[in-house]
Amino acid sequence: METAFYVSVLLLVVLLGLQVAGSRRYRGRVLSLAARLHDTPPTRDAEGSLPPIVADFARRAGADPLRPARVATFHQTGELRLKPGGTFRRFDAWQVIALGRAGFLWDARQTSGPPLRWRVLDAYVGSEGILEARILGSLPVARAAGSDVTLGEAYRYLAELPWSPDAILGNPGLEWRLHGPDRAEVRMRTAEGTARVTFRFDSSGDIVEVEATGRPTRDSAGNSASYDWRGRFADYAWIGDRRVPETGEVGYVYPSGYEVYFRGRISEYRVTA
Repeated sequence: METAFYVSVLLLVVLLGLQVAGSRRYRGRVLSLAARLHDTPPTRDAEGSLPPIVADFARRAGADPLRPARVATFHQTGELRLKPGGTFRRFDAWQVIALGRAGFLWDARQTSGPPLRWRVLDAYVGSEGILEARILGSLPVARAAGSDVTLGEAYRYLAELPWSPDAILGNPGLEWRLHGPDRAEVRMRTAEGTARVTFRFDSSGDIVEVEATGRPTRDSAGNSASYDWRGRFADYAWIGDRRVPETGEVGYVYPSGYEVYFRGRISEYRVTA
């Protein structure tokens, strides 16, 4: 009996040690990806190629094409569900967005719910999409890669431009065109295809909606799929030196109808040169 007890304790210690080591490796990977974003080129003045409504939005947000910047970082809290019809779980995340060249990193961890809590890494670094899910902060349970993931992450970078107004003025890889008095499409060419989203501006000139046709993703079985995509931004406020939407949500138009899968609120916004 005592032997079985000591063996159980030993196994528990070993498992805890593996979990701690795995968490450290994961954190090192996240910090390495963030460092690569910090090493991307700074913004360059691309304002002359923008439709006036787009340039005005970024200017009012505090972006200045004459002041080069490399990344924006912020803290985010919200709710996320990992599959259609799933339960929303609270999360806490750290996000880094490259400004002079497309790239971002979103490191989120579940803050409520079952003991086996997840952690998600969602990123676009070095023109490659990364999507990983782990439990207990270290044990990998899902990883998606390939051309559809990379293109899907490029869509996300574009959709979150209201949270990176410096990139609107300073990323020369973005192509803009108007679709009416209150709509503007932005495109970005990648090796996997062209990502494109359309923003709608309200009467004050703020971006309040984003939509895209056929964004690549994975269905509930993990297979490649594409669905129309919609999102909203609200509660514009000055956070640090930038005026950005504090809240946002996004969802897919599944065959069964539109369903939100993400709701978030940002804070602690900073721009680094």
